[in-house]
Amino acid sequence: MKKIIFALSAVALMVGCANEPVETPIELEKTTTVTVEVTPEQQTRTYTEGNKIYWDATGEQLNIIYFADDNSSSRRQSATHADYTLTDNKATFTADLTVTDGATKYTLGAFYPYAYKYTTSSISLTVPQEQTPSATSYDRKADILVSKNPGVSNGLPDKLTFEFARMVAFAKMTIKGISAGEKIEKVVFSSSAKPAGAVEFKVHEQGTLDNAKWYNNDEDITLNLGGREATGEDTVWFVTVPTDLSDTDFTVEVTTNKNIYTKTVDLTGKTLNFERADIAQFSVSGLTVIEKPKAYKLLTDANELTVGDTFVICTKKAASSTAKLLSTVADGGTLKFTSSMTVTDALEIVEVPADAAVMTVEAGVEAGTIACKAAEGYLYGNYDSENMSSKLYFKDTKDEEGSWKLTLSSSYAATLYNETHGRYLNNYYGSKFNFAGSQGTYYYYIYYIDGEGSGETPDVPEVTPLATPVVSATAIGNTITATWAAIDGAKDYTVTCGSQSQTVATTTATFEGLEYETEYTISVVANPADEAVNSVSEAGTTKATIEADPNASTEAQTIAIAFPADFPAGAATGNSVGTIYSGDVIISSTGSWRTDKADGRDCIFIGRTTSNELRIEAQNGKTITKVILTSYAGYYVDLKAKADADTTTTTFKNATTAEWTGECKKLVYTPAGNSHSNIATITVEYK
Repeated sequence: MKKIIFALSAVALMVGCANEPVETPIELEKTTTVTVEVTPEQQTRTYTEGNKIYWDATGEQLNIIYFADDNSSSRRQSATHADYTLTDNKATFTADLTVTDGATKYTLGAFYPYAYKYTTSSISLTVPQEQTPSATSYDRKADILVSKNPGVSNGLPDKLTFEFARMVAFAKMTIKGISAGEKIEKVVFSSSAKPAGAVEFKVHEQGTLDNAKWYNNDEDITLNLGGREATGEDTVWFVTVPTDLSDTDFTVEVTTNKNIYTKTVDLTGKTLNFERADIAQFSVSGLTVIEKPKAYKLLTDANELTVGDTFVICTKKAASSTAKLLSTVADGGTLKFTSSMTVTDALEIVEVPADAAVMTVEAGVEAGTIACKAAEGYLYGNYDSENMSSKLYFKDTKDEEGSWKLTLSSSYAATLYNETHGRYLNNYYGSKFNFAGSQGTYYYYIYYIDGEGSGETPDVPEVTPLATPVVSATAIGNTITATWAAIDGAKDYTVTCGSQSQTVATTTATFEGLEYETEYTISVVANPADEAVNSVSEAGTTKATIEADPNASTEAQTIAIAFPADFPAGAATGNSVGTIYSGDVIISSTGSWRTDKADGRDCIFIGRTTSNELRIEAQNGKTITKVILTSYAGYYVDLKAKADADTTTTTFKNATTAEWTGECKKLVYTPAGNSHSNIATITVEYK
């Protein structure tokens, strides 16, 4: 492959519309010139010049579309490399393009931002409906730049120049009237003119702008501001597809940490046009203020829950639309779940179902306990030991049965424990809540509304982590034995060694069948006998090394296979190869046989455009050190070698002999895509 170097510069443009004066807080380039230098021997990066092009320090990429000799079937795409440098306001990009043998002409085009496209004929890029602008600029990832005309050259040139066209429009919206100091979370801009959508273009044809098509598909764009502090006159940038809002209307909805502001603007008889490569400037004022519904947030510190706080009990901690709440609906001696509701990405619950048990914190009748008061009464649990029956429900009076000790685990799972009966509020197999003798393995979490309480904190017992185990380990052969001293308050211990894990009640654990010549980290975590008193310990760790296998041979051994002498029994033309050799090394292929052909070929055949593989895998602790493949006379080996099926290490292009050396456990050959492969001999060295 040839390495292509891209140097980009920009021409600045600033355009405004509506009836406000044009401001210049940033400069926007309308066209961009790209220089492509072909330097097959040079392996360094190059530069992008100009402080008007606003490249981020990381994450920027272009997509290069190219094909050879007007042959659309040869059309390819290549991303510029993810690593690049910024030096003196100049960014350096490189890309690798594949040379087509025998080609005399290349046609190249490009676009930004990079996106892989299944087809490179007619390309569609979408203006995202969710954007994250900065305080002074649009979201750069929403921008779309496309080469105006393709670059055409005889062979890969020393230098090639593109001129880019910007395909999107920009809006600079000033919102007046948001209370200063509030945190703006998001702004939603919507219009029947559908400002969100896509643009479709062909970079391999002349006249990108003449042939481009814009599709206005969606009415709303969400601008995530991440808690930007409001000033009372706030500027918000966003990107749209070109669209004319004149004589229509649009709606703006602003969500802050305290309120929701909304305004629908009637544009009858007024002009507001989002034009390609221009900036439309306009302002919105006179917004209607709606008090934002209070959100329940995840309780992460039991001391934060105070008398008077409102809370709910939820089955999920992670963001989920399948979370359910403790309800007020009885099911025999248990309480049902509500219907599914949403825990947001911010770990908040905004809307609760009507049958949810919305409770208020009160001090319990026993020291160190809380009472949970819903509209239906106090949450309580009752257990009749003689009849082996239990009940969980609500009652009017606050007593010992309705007094609970609250604790949180290190992962914020809640425990509500009733000392009178020695039983727990329990999430019963993720299907309902009951009153049980143990917490079980289905956890639940408390979400509460902050700031509603009196500030008085119930006496909540402190849960302390268990002591960290001090671990030692010895290695004998390929076995490691770990030992540690008992930890007070521990029920058992979770021990890991490499990918193996076990839970033991003793203070020793043994791991067998480990890899020779490998260092292992062994960790031990103590698990509490009483989660109301202790949480899990920090992991105690140590290391141990398995030495070399004393029985392993250090001398290289060789397997040599030649066809047709070493054809497996039953090999026939066109059939799958399957396993050829099995022992300390397994040689297999998903290709096909070529036997008894008119031209005398007796070999393994792997087509250049197939997904077939030739696999060589070491067994029994062995390591592959060399592989030699030879082609049948007059044919080629055209394969890529992946050591341990991870990284392409070597490509053999039209080779009569392909040799790989190194050390690996597994080698996978796949088509390189230039020629069919006809493999006549395979030689493998291993130790």
